[in-house]
Amino acid sequence: MADMTATTLATYLAEVWSQLVTITYRSNVVLPNLMDRRWEPEISVGRGDTVNIPNFTRRSGANKRSTFGTGASLTFTATTESQTQLQVDQMAYEAFRMPVEMSVQKMGVYEPLLTEDIARGIILQVDSELASHNSNGIDAFTAVGTDNEDVTNDLILDTETVLNDNNAPIENRYFVVSPATRASLMKIEIFRNSLYQGAIGNIPGDKGPGFLGQVYTLDVYQSNNLEAGTAGKKNGMFQKEAIAMAMQKGVTVHSGINIADGLFQEVAGFAVYGHKLVQSNYGREVAGK
Repeated sequence: MADMTATTLATYLAEVWSQLVTITYRSNVVLPNLMDRRWEPEISVGRGDTVNIPNFTRRSGANKRSTFGTGASLTFTATTESQTQLQVDQMAYEAFRMPVEMSVQKMGVYEPLLTEDIARGIILQVDSELASHNSNGIDAFTAVGTDNEDVTNDLILDTETVLNDNNAPIENRYFVVSPATRASLMKIEIFRNSLYQGAIGNIPGDKGPGFLGQVYTLDVYQSNNLEAGTAGKKNGMFQKEAIAMAMQKGVTVHSGINIADGLFQEVAGFAVYGHKLVQSNYGREVAGK
């Protein structure tokens, strides 16, 4: 006696591709929102490729009259100011194409997913670049800490003291950490205690993606896009004015038919931007896990 099996019935066993697609979600984009972006209106589309940012020399003191109540010539201070150039000289892009007959036959859900992923990929590229650039990103800061070791309370205090010593403004200070360093922070009581703010409704509503909580004067964010060390990750502690950024042209997507190459449907997206380290003493690269 013979039974039918999945093998013998293979021709008539229908396969269904679900329209409910499982998406591999990528990490939140964190760093672009923490940069000093006040220069963007100065370098909008059609206004060149460079913003000249005038530097201002802050006074550390003042002169005093030698004898109170007695007139004397004043000593005038001559200051030579400099400038920093923020150049918009980077373009990130992502593109795909397929034969037109495939564009006709593919599932309707696929192209919107590809198009959305173009924008996500471009912004993640910018995010990673801000972390890893060794001249104008977090990797350009002086490094502290030990690779693949826990970030301790003492290290946080010592690094925050560097910002204080360099007169970095108290507001808009950030500590961007990897998931493993976030676990290190959970061993620090003052950070754990700060998480209870959420239970009483005290977490500010204007914090962006990745916001975890606060420790001392620092808003703590988690990112999966930080640069790798030898075995750990390179976290970043900085004040907003440390790195200037301008997105001259935000993510823009175009599509069309390429006849010359053989009838392809093409979709491409791009962004034009630049970033510049302005205040190197307003940040530190913090080695950790």
